[in-house]
Parts: sequence; structure tokens; C-alpha cells
Amino acid sequence: MLAVRYESYGPPDVLRVAEVPEGTPAAGEVRVRVEAASLNPLDWKIREGHMRFVPLFKAPPRVTGCDFAGVIVAVGGGPGPRHVGERVFGSVSPFGREGSCAQSCVVAADRIAPLPPGVPFDVAACLPVAAGTAVQALADEAQLASGQRVLITGAAGGVGHFAVQYAKHRGARVVGVCGTANVGFVASLGADRVVDYRTTDVTALDETFDVVFDAANALDWRRAQRLLAPRGLYVGTAGTLGSAIVTGAGALLAPLLGGTRARNVALRANAAAWARLAKLAAQGVLKPHVERRIGLAEVAAAQAAMATGHGRGKTVVVPAE
Repeated sequence: MLAVRYESYGPPDVLRVAEVPEGTPAAGEVRVRVEAASLNPLDWKIREGHMRFVPLFKAPPRVTGCDFAGVIVAVGGGPGPRHVGERVFGSVSPFGREGSCAQSCVVAADRIAPLPPGVPFDVAACLPVAAGTAVQALADEAQLASGQRVLITGAAGGVGHFAVQYAKHRGARVVGVCGTANVGFVASLGADRVVDYRTTDVTALDETFDVVFDAANALDWRRAQRLLAPRGLYVGTAGTLGSAIVTGAGALLAPLLGGTRARNVALRANAAAWARLAKLAAQGVLKPHVERRIGLAEVAAAQAAMATGHGRGKTVVVPAE
């Protein structure tokens, strides 16, 4: 099969479309024919080596990509809930060498969920990491309620554009932060106010928020302090080790220093989380904006563009193209 693979850590040009053997699923695993995959910042951060010192993390050679949707073509030994021919979506573990930018991938059965009728493969492939992070941050970490005020950085990006949609679904007042080129796009998602960070100092806004969701890792807990209402919560995405440490320290210090709160969101990548996303997509709550559809040969260039931090919505990879 064909896959986008790299033999060593490095810049986008280490990626190559290569012929690799199809994986054989063990007990508790399935092999999925990938109909669509989607790209996330996690992919290029892994490729650059940001996770190389994480325990149990497998070094290259690796296939890039995590999120996918497709059809089960083989099931490992032993009984299980999944079956050949089933339409599913999910995310491969970032710790292993399997990746989703390939014609097929082997994945643990507990990291996939059935795809509801009427939800296309390209929509489902956009959901796991990006929508999963947004929904977990706002529903579980923040417990966002109707009438509350939420500030979302990176509101045009993969995580951010889902966060705007979901926050509006919860009945919140949403202020989205983005660059000049995306102001109209974020407004079209339903944001009540859009702030252009190129012309406005976000930390000097004239209102406070019950929740600051730093989807773009553009702030940190310290800089977000004056934006938070009493008992307000800063939710970070741990986009860098430094920001994760600052937010972790904030989780301990914030209640003592100013009566606010802070925490990092660590995505729970499992079937139950994906099933929640599938339901929201089937209901029309989560509608991914697919900015580009590309083939395997274009993944390296797409990752390079994503690393600039100025993307909109999601990029979908169609291995058959």
C-alpha cells in the first residue's frame, strides 16, 4: 500500500510517499481502509521530534497522521464489537508507528467508533483530535453553560472553529480571536464578536470571560488573568511544553492569587469520545469547514502551511487520489 512515511525527524521534506506493507491486526485491533484522513498540528510536531523524549514513544520510521475515517477490512483474533465492512472513524495512537495518511491503517478497536448513516467520510475524518479537543475543553473541563461568556483564540483553526460552533450550541456568548483574513469566516460560524489580533491587543479587551479557551496556544494562564471573571477558567491546549508547565502551575496558584482557575485539556481518545462527536455531527451541531482536499503527495506541503499557524478549518487527505 501507499503511505506518507518519514525515516527520521525533520522538516516537511523528510516526508515521502512510499510503498509499505499492510499491517496485520492483532487481537483487539482492526485494519481500516482509509477513505479520508485529516491533518492536525500534532502531526507536524511529532514529525519534528517534539515528542521524541516521551516514554514509550516509538521513533521513526513512522507514517504521519492520526485522524481517519474508512471501512474495516480485517479484524484481529478474538471476539469484539467491530466487524468487517463496518464504516468507522477514529484516531491512531500518536505513540506508535502507524499513521492515517495511508491507504490503510491498523488501529486498536477501542480507538474507533461507528459512523452514523448520513455522515460522510470526510466529515468524520475531521472530528477526532480537533472537535474532540474543543468539545472536551468546553463541555467537560469548563462545563460551559448557557449565558456564560467564552473567549476562543485561534477561532478559525481546526480546534477553534469547532469550539465556536459548540459554544454557540451550549448557549454561550462567544468572542472569537483570529487574523484579519479570517474575521468574516469566524463571524459566519456564529461568533457574537470577532477580534482581529493583528489590530487589537486581546489582553486589553473591554470585557471579561467565564472561560478563556486558548485553542491556538496564543496566550498563557498569566497573560489571560485580566480577561477572566471571578472564578473564571483558563483552558490551555498544552501546545508547547512551556505553556503546559505554566498552565499546570496556574492550576495550583490561580485560586490562591486571584480566585480564577486554570487547567490543560488532555484529549481522551477513545470510542466513547468519538461516539459523542458522531452524534453532534449527525445533529448538525459540528460542521467541519474543509479548506482543502488533497492526495498523499501533497501532505508535506500541507503540513508546512499548517505550521505557519494561519490556517482555516481542516485539510482532508484522500488516499485514493
